[in-house]
Amino acid sequence: MKLYFLDRENYRKKVIPKEIALENVLIIPEGGFSELGVIGVECLINEMNEQIKAEYIITAVGTGTTAIGLSQYSKMKTIGILTLNNKNEIESNFKQLGIEKYLAINENYVFGKYAKESNVLTEFCKSFHTKHGIMIEPIYTGRMFYGLCDLIRQNYFPENSKIIALHTGGVKLSD
Repeated sequence: MKLYFLDRENYRKKVIPKEIALENVLIIPEGGFSELGVIGVECLINEMNEQIKAEYIITAVGTGTTAIGLSQYSKMKTIGILTLNNKNEIESNFKQLGIEKYLAINENYVFGKYAKESNVLTEFCKSFHTKHGIMIEPIYTGRMFYGLCDLIRQNYFPENSKIIALHTGGVKLSD
């Protein structure tokens, strides 16, 4: 693998440098969003379907790659918890791939904007780790687990529902 670093201006424009020969090159877009990224989620679903039967699956949503893949290959109701204010981008990504939307996008747990500090969220992440022994961070997985706990408190899910909460990484170690 060869890595090419971009200056901020080209990164913002999503410009691929001319010196990168495009033969035999796979460019992974920011957040992994692409048709191949969505297809890649099918392997995860196949593995989970062999082990776990559930009615719902919930995940954090950045570019939507994982959530879109889950919604396409899973027989479960998929709930995506937005981590930034980009619902229109996610909707556009569905259209770009030409697939139907089987995803409930929840935008109630963005906490203002992407990566914005929130004492409530930071304390939730610490408490969650203490209670469950699972490390989460306040950018992606913390928002998703906060949303899941809040939805449970609101009786969003029918009683005795089986729910998979997909921890997609992003662990911040405590100081």
